[in-house]
Amino acid sequence: AGALTGVAVWNLQPAPKPPPPEPVHSDYILENFELTSLNDQGKESFSLTAPHLERDPGGKSLTIAKPRFAFPDKQSGRWEGSSDTAWVAEKGVEIRLNGDVHFTGPPTPSGDRTRFASKSLRVFPKQDLALSDDSVTVTRSDSILQGTGLRADMKAHRISLLSNVKGRYAPRRP
Repeated sequence: AGALTGVAVWNLQPAPKPPPPEPVHSDYILENFELTSLNDQGKESFSLTAPHLERDPGGKSLTIAKPRFAFPDKQSGRWEGSSDTAWVAEKGVEIRLNGDVHFTGPPTPSGDRTRFASKSLRVFPKQDLALSDDSVTVTRSDSILQGTGLRADMKAHRISLLSNVKGRYAPRRP
């Protein structure tokens, strides 16, 4: 009986905690920098300024604090984006902006700019595409649209809110 009790007590003890993982150190860190990423044809895919960037040890992705992105438009304008943090995938195929995201389209011939704000945004520079699953507010000139989910075709300058869309039109007073 004593042996069975000893085995039962032994089996009821919590398993020892595994040792903590070794801290992962970045391959390199950049402070207060400007960067231009080129696509496969050698043309600008996006440019970036930020106070801090770290590359993962495998050299496949980047983590950035307080980034300011610029994505060239096909008509020589620029889409501009900022956020609290960002993650850039290997070869810049996807960029994730997170926390207090603001994105602004290039000016129209009349000078108006489309602006949208969200908690997160995924940008695919090769496809000229921006997506969000979160609540988004889109403003332009004298209209405000709010909805959940966004699909922005940056090439065609077409922005779609996907659900729960509400709009407000407030013409400017002369």
